[in-house]
Amino acid sequence: MHRVTQLHFQRLPPEAQRATLWRLAWSGLAPEQIAERTGLSAEQVHRTLHDETAPAHPPWRGLRERMTVNA
Repeated sequence: MHRVTQLHFQRLPPEAQRATLWRLAWSGLAPEQIAERTGLSAEQVHRTLHDETAPAHPPWRGLRERMTVNA
């Protein structure tokens, strides 16, 4: 991929970069191919996609425990 395209990707906001990585992954590209197109390392691509699939810990997670203590 051309260096100009890689620079354009790297100047995107983080949310847009993640969305782009997911679109490329959904299109069937391997992380190594995505890395080549975006200018990231394959490890960065793996980490970003893995972090997105990790379960989120909602801020209200402890709300039930606090409510039972206060009740």
